[in-house]
Amino acid sequence: MGQLPDLQQARRRLGLALSVLTHDRWVVGYLRGGCLRAIAASEISRRFLKGQELRPLSRRALYEQKPIVVNTVIEAEEGGNEYDWELDWPCILYAPIGEPGRRPIGLLIVGCRRDHWYSDEDIAYAQALGCSLAPMVAALRKPLGRLNEDETAVAHLLGHGFSSEEIARAMGTDEHRARTMVDSVRQKLQTVSSQDLAFPAMQLKRMTW
Repeated sequence: MGQLPDLQQARRRLGLALSVLTHDRWVVGYLRGGCLRAIAASEISRRFLKGQELRPLSRRALYEQKPIVVNTVIEAEEGGNEYDWELDWPCILYAPIGEPGRRPIGLLIVGCRRDHWYSDEDIAYAQALGCSLAPMVAALRKPLGRLNEDETAVAHLLGHGFSSEEIARAMGTDEHRARTMVDSVRQKLQTVSSQDLAFPAMQLKRMTW
């Protein structure tokens, strides 16, 4: 059975790359069946485990193959509907993921709950990051598409550094079943190497700024 790629390291590198942009939440996902399916996110939430319908502005970003930004001056309430964060939050940035000049294969969404304004430099950085993430998304989208809902949850928990014991507690199951699901995820992701998940985040930062 192949080795499980280092999902935690990949997510950590994503977080470091995105720390350049002011945000309260981020999601990186691949496109399938007209929906966005999360590969990694800034938080652990089942709302990102199922396919999310593409919003009009996300579709526009994919069609035009360039970032789209929504900037407003109305801050979201703390008790607002978390499922509609793309509609409710005042600042959202959509950046297509893909090789330049080719059809996007994924999408990066970054959002701020509070009033913020993404600059031209921020938008250029997000666009460059979308290009940099293309190999990782290309390597993951097919094997991730083979995971069922529970296995997808396991993959996300592994990305956050959870052990089999912690996964069992988080999912309300016994450790034996958790290990079985981890093994299944490992088997389905065995075609993905840690090299596939690498991207030159720090080089990208120096190049952009």
